[in-house]
Amino acid sequence: MKLTDKEIEWLELYFPNLQYQSNSSKIVGELDFCAAYHNESGKVIIGDSAKKTYRFIRDVFEIEICLSSFDGNGWPKVYEIGGRHRQIAKRCNVKIIDLHFYSDDNACCLGLKFPDNKSLSIRSFLEELVIPFFYRLSYTETFGIAASRKDLWGEYSHGKKGQLEYLMEISNFANQNPSRNDPCPCGSGKKYKRCHLDAVESLPRSSRVVVRE
Repeated sequence: MKLTDKEIEWLELYFPNLQYQSNSSKIVGELDFCAAYHNESGKVIIGDSAKKTYRFIRDVFEIEICLSSFDGNGWPKVYEIGGRHRQIAKRCNVKIIDLHFYSDDNACCLGLKFPDNKSLSIRSFLEELVIPFFYRLSYTETFGIAASRKDLWGEYSHGKKGQLEYLMEISNFANQNPSRNDPCPCGSGKKYKRCHLDAVESLPRSSRVVVRE
């Protein structure tokens, strides 16, 4: 994966402390972001507009993105290279894997991906996956692991077992076929359209599981 000239220009404009190394297909440097958790949508929103939203955080992490190397879910590998994830794990008395880092090489576990998921531009990759991941890590450092698990991270097992758990859960929601304005089957109290509808619609039909009682 190589960045286009437009992507490089965008990266230099909005993240001047991240350097794209074309010879090694890596992005290395400081990821400076501000973000907040939007309770109604259940998503992390990014930018200064998030200041008035629940638990606004501004933080900086030293990272490395390996654009030519992919993790177990098919995303480019991302590393926190400043050592903070180890400090946070020690402070919270949890293992590195409990902060969603792969145990074999300490790459970030950014989330599940299926073969026919869309490919992401570097902007979408940073905004939809990388920044939300590091927001959650900073959230854990600030508010503790229990708050992070409750508010931000649904807990699945790691690896293929976790992928199956996710498929079962989302397929179960799909099989219930709620309307957009019905309460979400997950029990969050939110409307389906503001909770798991996007996840159901983005799940490839070939990956859906028939859930039987």
